[in-house]
Amino acid sequence: MEIEPRKVQRLGYSSLGVSLPKDWAKAAGIEPGATVLVVKEDDGTLRIRTGEAAATTATAVTDECVLDADTCGRPDSLRRLLVGSYVVGRNTIRVKSRSGLTAEHVKEIHEAARTLTGLTIVNQGPKFVLLANFAEPTRFPIDGLLRRLHYLTARMAHLSLQPLHGRGGHEVSEVHRLEDEADRLYWLVSRQLLLAARDRTVAAKIGVTEPRHLLGDRVVAITLERIADLWDEVARGVEALDAAGFKPSSGFAETASRLETSLTTLAEATMTAFFATGLSDANASLDLAPGVEAQVQALRAQAPSQKCERGLDVCTSCLLVGEVVRPIGEIVREYGTVGQLTMNRALEAEPSSFGLG
Repeated sequence: MEIEPRKVQRLGYSSLGVSLPKDWAKAAGIEPGATVLVVKEDDGTLRIRTGEAAATTATAVTDECVLDADTCGRPDSLRRLLVGSYVVGRNTIRVKSRSGLTAEHVKEIHEAARTLTGLTIVNQGPKFVLLANFAEPTRFPIDGLLRRLHYLTARMAHLSLQPLHGRGGHEVSEVHRLEDEADRLYWLVSRQLLLAARDRTVAAKIGVTEPRHLLGDRVVAITLERIADLWDEVARGVEALDAAGFKPSSGFAETASRLETSLTTLAEATMTAFFATGLSDANASLDLAPGVEAQVQALRAQAPSQKCERGLDVCTSCLLVGEVVRPIGEIVREYGTVGQLTMNRALEAEPSSFGLG
């Protein structure tokens, strides 16, 4: 960053002026009489942009992106390129191949189109596929997307844990569909945040009024998506338990029920503090974590007490319970990340004197 002091001069009776650096004005094509845009940022600073620069900023994300499928020989590599192009803000993506798209390429393209909100295949031939994004960024406020992600993870938690205390079970498969929806929301949040970082007008319309929050919101989105992955892992473990004939004892079921209640309380406290940027509430949610971790360990400790109906020395069900409990412990730690971020965000605000109350 180049810093050059400039003296403020009076222009007439009511205006003040600052001269523009000659080299910058020449490079920007500014001549006497030209019009520039003065943009007031949220932090009080001013940004000077030419009309051409403003137009370039507004249309940059509409440029077409061309992906060479012939370079994507490894499984899933083309899908990753499509997801990445979508996330960085491309609205038109053309996939081409000189020798013709393979069946695997076409499959990955269709999977990406189903996963990414607003992305649609608009034209297709043997050697190309054209995709366009029709989702208007300003229709998806960041706060609403993150709240939806939180709701999905809470629902996944409930469905995954019900069979551990002798209830439900038939709805566990729904967790896998919800995990797919969480992925779709995560990619949309990532795209929105990158667009907001590029264009402050978009940022204001989707509710990002503080530039410093862009990074924190991305971290929270990643954390919630990770929690969704972990609940999906728990659900798969529960399904394996059911296939192995696992039946929870009354003591195990009671411990699992208390754990579900505590996890729900932890998740709600953590995310409520985040959305309200509450310092005391975030600190309180961090205080909850050790108790929940202790309950996770209590559930783990009860796993060996489950008897195998087939009389085996090593109970497969008990081993599977360990696989179910492990990701739950990781989920507790993920919420700790959100709680710490919330405290940091609250401490950035004025005034400079804080207390936990």
